[in-house]
Amino acid sequence: MKKHNNNMNKSSSRLPLLVVLMVIGVLGTIISCETEDDIPPPSAYVPPTPEPEPEPGEDCTFSTIVPELSEGMDFECGGPEVTFFGEKDGSFTLEYVENPDPSGINTSETVVEYTQTAYIEPWAGFFFDLASKVDFNEMQTVKIKVYSPAADQIVLMKFEDKTDNSIAKEVQATTTVAGEWEELSFVFSPSDSDKFDRLILFFDFNGEKSAETTHYFDDIAMSEGGEVEEPVETGEPTAPAPDPTIDPTEVISLFSDVYTNVTVDTWRTDWSNATLEDIEIDGNAVKKYSELNFVGVETTSSPIDASGMTHFRTDIWTGDATEFKIKLVDFGADGAFEGGDDVEHELTFEAPAQEEWVTLDIPLSDFTGLTTTEHIAQLIFVGAPSGANTVYVDNVLFYNEAGVSDTPFSGAPAPSVPENFVISVFSDEYTDISGTDFNPNWGQATVVTQEDIAGNNTLKYDGLNYQGTQFENALDVSGMTMIHLDYWTPDSSDLNLSLVSSGPVETPYSIEITTGEWVSVDIPLTEFSGVVDLSDVIQLKFDGNGTIFLDNIYFFSPPPTEPVTGAPTPTLAQADVLSIFSDTYTDVADTEFNPNWGQATVVTQEDIDGNNTLKYAGLNYQGTQFSSSLDVSGMTMIHVDYWTPDSSALNLSLISTGPLETPYAFEVTAGEWVSVDIPLTEFSGVVDLTDVIQLKFDGNGTIFLDNIYFH
Repeated sequence: MKKHNNNMNKSSSRLPLLVVLMVIGVLGTIISCETEDDIPPPSAYVPPTPEPEPEPGEDCTFSTIVPELSEGMDFECGGPEVTFFGEKDGSFTLEYVENPDPSGINTSETVVEYTQTAYIEPWAGFFFDLASKVDFNEMQTVKIKVYSPAADQIVLMKFEDKTDNSIAKEVQATTTVAGEWEELSFVFSPSDSDKFDRLILFFDFNGEKSAETTHYFDDIAMSEGGEVEEPVETGEPTAPAPDPTIDPTEVISLFSDVYTNVTVDTWRTDWSNATLEDIEIDGNAVKKYSELNFVGVETTSSPIDASGMTHFRTDIWTGDATEFKIKLVDFGADGAFEGGDDVEHELTFEAPAQEEWVTLDIPLSDFTGLTTTEHIAQLIFVGAPSGANTVYVDNVLFYNEAGVSDTPFSGAPAPSVPENFVISVFSDEYTDISGTDFNPNWGQATVVTQEDIAGNNTLKYDGLNYQGTQFENALDVSGMTMIHLDYWTPDSSDLNLSLVSSGPVETPYSIEITTGEWVSVDIPLTEFSGVVDLSDVIQLKFDGNGTIFLDNIYFFSPPPTEPVTGAPTPTLAQADVLSIFSDTYTDVADTEFNPNWGQATVVTQEDIDGNNTLKYAGLNYQGTQFSSSLDVSGMTMIHVDYWTPDSSALNLSLISTGPLETPYAFEVTAGEWVSVDIPLTEFSGVVDLTDVIQLKFDGNGTIFLDNIYFH
């Protein structure tokens, strides 16, 4: 569309005035000649010839604009700044170019060229922001001229609130010709007014994206008319989904009130196109997806090993979805999206029953493209009509139809005892003693292997009758109080553990058996010490029957819950120290050790062997507020002594006015006093060391602190 030239109208409006001026000039000359012949006549006024406004595409300077949709966009001398999404392994370009076919409905000189390479996401596209929220009260139809490389491609137009993308509406149209301009119409509703200030376009939406394509578009404009398709009000379920009756030992549950659920990172990824609401129906938790196009569910932090499962199951309820799709994605052994070993498959369920719970019980073998199921990290639900349906979801799970599985689906629980209280025989969590033979030849029938179970190295005893473990050197475990092990069995009815000392001298401990789940067992060493020399343990022996998986075999003593001695006494001179908290030095005055920052931490000061000591119980974060700012720029270090029975994370931040802060992470050792000197250069890149107003500790567990000072 060429730009309308307003300059000609302005020039023509000057002509009557020019005639009047010329007439007045002539009359004035005649009058002046009659009265004062010696006064020269005024010079004649000649108006300048107006310069014609440049035609679009000739000399106009193209500029970036924030468009007002009601005024339309012709892209001749300006266009919006766009943002792409869904790049995946491809790329995009958007340029303002000469019309490739100035004919038919579009003879405009300048159009927009949008190129998508292969291997972008099926839902890839771009968006730009509008100057104000769109008013659909008078004009409900948005039109766009499109030059598509193929017919039957979906062009999706979506509007969003740029500050809240859950407020959105989308409408799609389909191209009907290839290599020719056509105008597509997208009809919205007056009820959509004043909601949206971002426009999103998807070309060849949900197409294969296996080759590069180029689309041209032009002239986005609003118009009256169009058949408004208001959403049909549907009901919602009044009763919950039926409870599954599958044995819990055969289930990996993502979402169900019936089972214990595994970790799910999100039930709506940020690239989803749907609104999620967590609701209850008759006391039963349900996921409600409204305006559903597609929604991603991810377990990337803990991928699901469904290799021992036979089925995927979920319950859905809808009053308006005409189609429902389920996609499963396995990220492969590298655990990374598009890491090169991903596999996936999507199934489509046409015309699901309306306004009743439907159980989708799907053999995993139906997901034919899902050639591995050991690292499932993504589940995607898709609904149709796109963006105009609501689906309620419950009981999302994998299960094994065949009965008790012969292999655990997850690794043994991670132990939490600090390593300095442990002598480890077999565990990924600790450093094991060296040189251990896990399959000495004692004439046993047991077949011993080491298996990877969800990333955990695990001992497997198949067909157990008895099985030994031979230490390279005798172990002195007399300073320990317990032996720990985790076991899992599909079928055993008998399992015993013996400690063996030189002689050999041994005595068994009978383990109570539970099948189909990991069981953690802590056995007091007093069960063996009446017979076995705990300072000279040379072997372990298991005997029983069936198949047994074992992990985390270690001796330990439970760590104390608080220190029995005070922190080490500092030796620096007072003159070299600026002390915050220490019995050894004079501390800065009026420090607040428990300011109200909304923390959960419980702060007390405890007497530990005559030393006043700070105790942070249940630490999440905790501040220390100085009465006036400290200038520590002349110091080089901050010192802290800490003791913890159970923490796995501890950080210290210095804070200056702003506030400006940066954390330092401690390497945590449990069960002993640890002295830490931190260079202030760890903070000085961010924090003003002449103006330190606060300290902050954050982490977990219980922490005892003493001797906090700069030096």
